[in-house]
Amino acid sequence: MIKKLQHKIILIITVLLTISVVVLMFAINIMSQGQNMMRLHDNLEKIASQDGLRKEDLNSDFIENRTGAGYLWIMVDYAGDIIRVGSNFDFESISAQEFIYMKDEVLSYNNEFGFIDDIAYLVMDKPLYGAIIVFTSASSEMEQNRTLVITTTIIGAATVFLFFMLAVALSFWLIKPVRETFDKQKRFISDASHELKTPLAVISANTDVLESEIGENKWLDYIRSESIRMSELVNELLYLARLDDKSGNRLTMAKFNLSDVVLQTSLPFESRMFEEGKKFDVDVQDNIFCEGDESAIKHVLTILIDNAIKYSEEKGEIKVELKIHGNKKVLSVYNTGIGIKKDKLDKVFERFYREDEARNSSGGGYGLGLSIASEVVRKHQGSIRCESDYGKWVRFIVTL
Repeated sequence: MIKKLQHKIILIITVLLTISVVVLMFAINIMSQGQNMMRLHDNLEKIASQDGLRKEDLNSDFIENRTGAGYLWIMVDYAGDIIRVGSNFDFESISAQEFIYMKDEVLSYNNEFGFIDDIAYLVMDKPLYGAIIVFTSASSEMEQNRTLVITTTIIGAATVFLFFMLAVALSFWLIKPVRETFDKQKRFISDASHELKTPLAVISANTDVLESEIGENKWLDYIRSESIRMSELVNELLYLARLDDKSGNRLTMAKFNLSDVVLQTSLPFESRMFEEGKKFDVDVQDNIFCEGDESAIKHVLTILIDNAIKYSEEKGEIKVELKIHGNKKVLSVYNTGIGIKKDKLDKVFERFYREDEARNSSGGGYGLGLSIASEVVRKHQGSIRCESDYGKWVRFIVTL
């Protein structure tokens, strides 16, 4: 639980800061590209406004930040025919056919300002003769834009990585009070469970003694029944405490025949199924071996079968399956019955959680069984999930 909380904190911090960095870098690129295009547009507009670039403009600040840039302009009449061409460079290599092609292509776009590959152009109407089209290379501006994109991407990636490291460090500080509280809670549960075992044993023993003296009595039966239920709760709490305690009893991992374990654990339930009039089917693939704690896996299966019996309807169906899928061992326990609502499927593994309709006090239990099963499976590096068609069936699937 603490790890999940820490991962959520890291994810939230990193995502929020990453979004901020992306928005900032995007804004910088858009603003820079906009300024480059605006400067390019203004230069072309100045040249077009005076019908070309004059010689005295070459050594002045008339054109902004484009030293040595080449400009070509074409004057056309109202019919679109070329009147005159000019430039600030030698354009003898450009043929008349190329001038016509450039002019026709630009006029077909019907745009005042635009690009043909990496050539920028601007069209300005001239009431005296028709229009003027000014061309210049925009490769330097485009290269600047590409360089800025690469630079901001590198800086952004480095910033996100630093934010991630900061989020990891910050998460340890943020969860420290939660971890301390959780550790105190676990110690309390463990200590309280140990302390309760003795008085429960005394109550149970005195109940037996009293029954031997006064005979059978319904009040003694109530005391014995509730003592047994309380003992079961204490045992479950102690089991959870041992699983939570990293310094305490660890699971004993060894290779064992999972097929045999499933059969040995499932078959003793047949008599109970027969008494309750429920159909019980066990389908186990032979010789499936597993690395893990055999007794812990038995406990998981016992919890799942017992859970299926409690929450299946009268004369319902319960099925236990063990199959190999690739390199995974898949154990499933299915039962017909009321099932579980879709939005509650993940919550059933929370401690002390019981769904109102399906997990009420009449069915027994304290909402700890599935959380124990989940913790055992997690310690085996496996996964457990729940599937259900509400009102019809539910299936718990363990993958090892």
